[in-house]
Amino acid sequence: MIQSLARAFKEHGVGPQQPGSPTAAAAAAGTSASDAVRALVPPAALADSRQTKMTVCGLELEGVSISGQETCIIVPRAKVAFDIGRCPQRACFQQTVLLSHTHLDHVGGLPFHVATRCMLGLPGSRVVAPKGYAAGVRKLVEAAMELQGSPPIEYEVAELEAGQDMQLPSGYLCRSFPTTHTIPSQGYVLYSQRRKLRADLQGKSGEEIRQLRLAGEEVTDTVEVRDTVEVTVEVTVEVTVEVTVEVTVEVTDTVEIPEIAFTGDTTAAFLGSEAAPVLNDALRARVLVMEMTFLCDNVTVEEARGKGHMHIADFVAHAHRFQNEAIVLIHFSPRYKRSDILESLATMLPPTLRAKCVPLLNGIE
Repeated sequence: MIQSLARAFKEHGVGPQQPGSPTAAAAAAGTSASDAVRALVPPAALADSRQTKMTVCGLELEGVSISGQETCIIVPRAKVAFDIGRCPQRACFQQTVLLSHTHLDHVGGLPFHVATRCMLGLPGSRVVAPKGYAAGVRKLVEAAMELQGSPPIEYEVAELEAGQDMQLPSGYLCRSFPTTHTIPSQGYVLYSQRRKLRADLQGKSGEEIRQLRLAGEEVTDTVEVRDTVEVTVEVTVEVTVEVTVEVTVEVTDTVEIPEIAFTGDTTAAFLGSEAAPVLNDALRARVLVMEMTFLCDNVTVEEARGKGHMHIADFVAHAHRFQNEAIVLIHFSPRYKRSDILESLATMLPPTLRAKCVPLLNGIE
């Protein structure tokens, strides 16, 4: 039964897609503003579906995000779900859940995630929450397990503070940054890590580097420098002292590249901290997934801020901060239809910002 369910789940997995270039499509000559935004939307995303996948800058995303109802953004390459919403089917196959905050539309599906992974024989859920919320997250899961009459299930809940690093099983490095919502909240940046040639070997020929490698010399660097000295002393009864000193100096240099960032629910106030290094990384990540709850004057900028959400006017006011290759806009208010969203983006965003933006329309009429 479990194997059949697993096969059924996987049948809804990712199929091969051709990587697109949203920025190039939007900037194509001769397109109208409306055409520019529509060019950024994968054709399948115009269908009324909660499961449609999109490819942005070669990175596949899926999920659903509607303000007040549910938010879960799935990144299969990183084996991560940003928030869990009502736990879309594909989210069960992502071991790590990164919670931006604990409002029910972002955390409600967590017990299902934990129980389903256990039922399918998958490694236990790994949940990351803002500081001070791990105990509450556990209570949510345990209450659901008690109601279900489940035996104990193994899962992990950890807190990630600003400035801390967390290595994910997928190989990505995760860091958080503070955001501004009605309760404590945070966003996340996922970094890929690549090794580069040592600075002192730059300019040497391939043959010279090959010879150094053959000689056992380390030719790549990482940013971290660690010096280790191990001393072993053996003393015999004949008062012969034999000292062995082994010195290991590891000098490596790893380049960290911000690949994808997620804001969760937030106002534009979080953008005011220009000295925050992780936030700056979020604003230059290849792909930024950012909330965009309010699009019209029926809700003023001040009202949006009071509700702890982004207004498109604030987004435009900070346009110069966004150095991302693409920005996936999520968490639209359910008052808007797809046509409203596309029209607002086409008419209210300046061309350079509009060319980067891709709306996630899954589940929106």
